[in-house]
Amino acid sequence: MATTPPQHPFFTHLVALLSVYELGPSLPTPIPKYDGPSDWQIESILRSLSAMARRMYTAEEALNSIRAADA
Repeated sequence: MATTPPQHPFFTHLVALLSVYELGPSLPTPIPKYDGPSDWQIESILRSLSAMARRMYTAEEALNSIRAADA
């Protein structure tokens, strides 16, 4: 019987993190922190995701302001 190999904790973290980002800023959900094994690649991915999330939230706020001004 085949067994599923254990999943890296970072992948589990990514699933949780992306799920929170998918909800958007309308639901104040805390951003999960990763405290598992790390290396330069994981740090780079986390840094990039953080920058992308900041840009996404800024864009959504700007869009909401534009929509509110048009209403």
